[in-house]
Amino acid sequence: MNRYIAIVITIFTGSVQADDLGSCGYIPKKTEQYPYLEWEFFDDCASYKAGLLRISQEHRQRLYFGTEGLASFFTAGQYFYVKPDGRFLPVIFYDNGADYFQEGLTRSQKNGKIEFYNKDFELVLAPDYDWVWPFHEGQALVCNGCVPTPLGDGHIALEGGLWGYINKEGKEILPVKYKASDLPRQ
Repeated sequence: MNRYIAIVITIFTGSVQADDLGSCGYIPKKTEQYPYLEWEFFDDCASYKAGLLRISQEHRQRLYFGTEGLASFFTAGQYFYVKPDGRFLPVIFYDNGADYFQEGLTRSQKNGKIEFYNKDFELVLAPDYDWVWPFHEGQALVCNGCVPTPLGDGHIALEGGLWGYINKEGKEILPVKYKASDLPRQ
């Protein structure tokens, strides 16, 4: 079973002590108080510890789940997708928020490696690479040995390592043996 489908009851019905809660961010449902679908940030609303996401009842009721039935959520330095039934998936931070779904997949990280999940939070692909870019036209750029390096402006660059491409089955379509500067264009 998917490692993120656990603890559904705690998220949506368990009691959460106010002392345990930290700040969070999400897009609330449209109301008079929140007339726009924009990210809002709140105090004392959620916690994420030991793989357990807890959202206060007040904030659970405010989540906007969108047309796909998913709410983007942020707490404790981690982005998530959350479903109305309480399932959640921690996803990587990408482009100022939760990783996008591209070609039906989003990325999460486990033990320093990137994994791909579908909108049902089912693990689809777990290639053994240090970094994998989103799929585009059925292929993704991958690297091993690349190191995230802060650029000083809030962005991070990947330096070093060996690069190549994989397909949606996880097979290398361009071997992971090239320096980034020598990588043939796909």
